[in-house]
Amino acid sequence: MSGYDCSSPDFSKLVHFDLKGAPPIVGYYEQVFPLLKKLGATGILMEYEDMFPYQGDLQIVCQPDVYSMEEIQKIQSLAAENGLDVIPLVQSFGHLEFLLKHDKYYEIREAERYPNALCPSHHKSEGIILDIVAQILDCHKNSKYIHIGGDEVWHLGQCNRCKEKMEAQKWKKEHLFLDHVTRIVRRIREINQDIGIIIWDDMMRDIDVSILKASEIGNLILPMVWHYLPADEFKLKNSLWEKYASVFPSIWIASAFKGATEMTQLITPTRYHISNHQAWLRALNTFGNKFNKFDHYTVLCELFPVALPTLAVCLLTLIDGDFTENAHRTASNLLGFERLIEIDTFPRPQPVGPPPLFPGGNIHNSCLQLGNCITEYHILMHHPSIEGAFSSFQIMHNRVNTLHIDQFLPRARILLMNIEAINVQLESELSKIFYPSTVEEFLAVNIHPFLEKLRKLVRDADLQIIFHSAPEEMQSNSS
Repeated sequence: MSGYDCSSPDFSKLVHFDLKGAPPIVGYYEQVFPLLKKLGATGILMEYEDMFPYQGDLQIVCQPDVYSMEEIQKIQSLAAENGLDVIPLVQSFGHLEFLLKHDKYYEIREAERYPNALCPSHHKSEGIILDIVAQILDCHKNSKYIHIGGDEVWHLGQCNRCKEKMEAQKWKKEHLFLDHVTRIVRRIREINQDIGIIIWDDMMRDIDVSILKASEIGNLILPMVWHYLPADEFKLKNSLWEKYASVFPSIWIASAFKGATEMTQLITPTRYHISNHQAWLRALNTFGNKFNKFDHYTVLCELFPVALPTLAVCLLTLIDGDFTENAHRTASNLLGFERLIEIDTFPRPQPVGPPPLFPGGNIHNSCLQLGNCITEYHILMHHPSIEGAFSSFQIMHNRVNTLHIDQFLPRARILLMNIEAINVQLESELSKIFYPSTVEEFLAVNIHPFLEKLRKLVRDADLQIIFHSAPEEMQSNSS
């Protein structure tokens, strides 16, 4: 493959832990890092967000469950024991909600209404970002790289400060972006001259090659080219590789094993993500020889234990050069599946086998069962006897025919019982890996709304049955 062997340890394969959602307790890394090593991962990209124990002025951004300094070191030592490099990721431009949502940092927002991006022209911005980066670097002395984000800076060049600066310098928005990034990078190099600096590539995709070269960014950073769509929708153009090859000696690529479909995704669509990796392998085969180094990266959003089987299959797809029977079987065996990992996880409901033996396997299984129940819930709520004969108006005025209740109530009772059982299972299993705040949020978002609606449905049905039952004198006569 153009001289690239994805199975080689020299071909970096990082797994991204994005701790803005469902950060695991440190003990879970102890269980999962050895498994990642067996699956061929070579490193961890750790996006701490508000889980890093910032000191001084930045202490205000730390969330209540924040890791201690000892836990940050423990994560790194666990990674080192398993031959995994740790690369910290800290946003420096866009996606700074964890910082900009606080009143203390309101003034450095680019758009006053939105906490997404900071203003690159505010006199405090650079110092605050450098304080964040310096604290991160100080705790990651063995890291060879730092990732400074830089993706999806949606509100670039909107405030008056930026507009005045652009007008004075005769700049476009891309000049503003490159100026901020290169200033931050040069200041980071003053702290650590040897550190490799990575940024997301998307804000540079439409910048003219002459502007990129004039900024000297090619000597300062390595772009991480992210694209999460499956093969039939893969949209990166050939001209992009030509442009980047003329500016950057090396690049990273970013695929996805989860978190790239629906915001409310409960179960990972495995085949979708395998297809994304197959598309990247084809891109690597075609364009990889234009770069000295071409490394790999994967991204996280849904609960990690639910997506771990997909991650396993995707990593081994890279190592085998395609999604093969061997990759499928090896991933299934390493994760302790009785049968093969299910690739087509949709449509649901589907049969759910015994829990796999990997750390968090019970959570994976419970979420599959929950996915079945949610599908059955939606089917139930569209039952003609509910939609046509059990509306809130009919219930309010007691105009319900119990014949229709009999059509759906037995199914509703069974479904309610099943979801209540899953709720108990998940509360117990999630508590072994995640902090109480994460457990509470997951259950509140993914289970409690269905429980509340089903309980009301069953309660309303039972009350209507009582209301429409035979009068007492008829009941006593019949007895």
